[in-house]
Amino acid sequence: MSYLPKSIVERNVKRRVRTDGAGRERVGYEAYFGTDPFTKSAVRMTRASEDELKKDIKDFYQRLQSGGEAAVRLSPVEAIDARNALDLLREAGAKVSLADAVRGYLDGGAGRAADVHGVTVGDAYRTYFDAKLDGADKEKTARTVGKWVGCAGADTPLAAVTARGVDEYLREHYGARKPKTYNSHLQYIRTFLNWCCRDERKYLAENPIRNLKQRDEPWEEPEYMKPGDVERLFRLLEGERGRRPELLAYAVVSFFCGSRAVEIQRIASLGEDAVRINLDDETVRIAKGKGYQRGRRPRAFHIEPTAMAWMRSFDFMRAVRMVTPGTQGDIYRLARRNGVPVFQNCGRHSFITYHVAAYGDPAKTQAIVGTSAKMRAENYCGLASRADGEAYFRIMPSAVSGTEGRETA
Repeated sequence: MSYLPKSIVERNVKRRVRTDGAGRERVGYEAYFGTDPFTKSAVRMTRASEDELKKDIKDFYQRLQSGGEAAVRLSPVEAIDARNALDLLREAGAKVSLADAVRGYLDGGAGRAADVHGVTVGDAYRTYFDAKLDGADKEKTARTVGKWVGCAGADTPLAAVTARGVDEYLREHYGARKPKTYNSHLQYIRTFLNWCCRDERKYLAENPIRNLKQRDEPWEEPEYMKPGDVERLFRLLEGERGRRPELLAYAVVSFFCGSRAVEIQRIASLGEDAVRINLDDETVRIAKGKGYQRGRRPRAFHIEPTAMAWMRSFDFMRAVRMVTPGTQGDIYRLARRNGVPVFQNCGRHSFITYHVAAYGDPAKTQAIVGTSAKMRAENYCGLASRADGEAYFRIMPSAVSGTEGRETA
């Protein structure tokens, strides 16, 4: 510690007489406190009277005892301002000191402060969104970050975004839903704000929600449909084949090839550059989706006999090109109107579960669906019996022509 004890300071108070510019003598009382630990310069205090000096000496050591060496450098007004600044940081969810906040501000380029503080949430989001490649990831960004920007207000300064505000938004819109939904939207917003903090733009000195915790996700057994319910669904889709053949085409690729919804969309919209289906060779090749960093593994595999039977039962290649973003929702609505239980991603989940059960060949299952061994073991193994798996892959079309749908995509 660089400051002298209070008793020594009080004992060594000195009376000083100085002459001002007009030749008048000025009497004052001076105390020497020691050396400033920050600047290494001498710390002195001078007052007009000894009583006033002793009062301020007492105040100095009270602040030193309660706030440390940094506190005695502040005037009472500055101390209140610092306290308010720390309270604002805590309310915003930032667990940092005032010094950390200032250091982060300076590291972000204090000279550009005016430009940084002028960036709005809408300005940053438009730049972020426009830089993304077209595809499902860009669409999901619009549904998550874009929705939050609309609720927060596009004209809101980016610097005004707080952890409390984001958490309140997520709780209001997704608090009643599964924790996974809350966490998914939180992650998309966090990624956007991380982008705003990158060195090449520095719209923000630091991410205000970097410490916002995800909600705990309780363990749930993976969902999959019973073979009987899957067969009922396909009979309904057969009935719609003349009017809406794309419904059946979508279901075949989902339930009997295990493809992701986004991959089925790519079959329809991007053609063979994204997904090639060759019915003569009975093969499928799925390229890696553009704009994805993970979870979209490229792969090639032979089409299962059950899927081939369905694909040859109608003009599959024409029908699959008719698929739209709303096709999956139309299938689910048709199923629910007729009492068939369905849920999000039920086709892919059911395929993986029953393929593992029926064939007992994990490597083959992983090659078809493009998932990891860890994911398969944790979510799909041991759920269904071999008998159920075999029953699932015996679901065949009512009539197989054997002549339609033989062109190559």
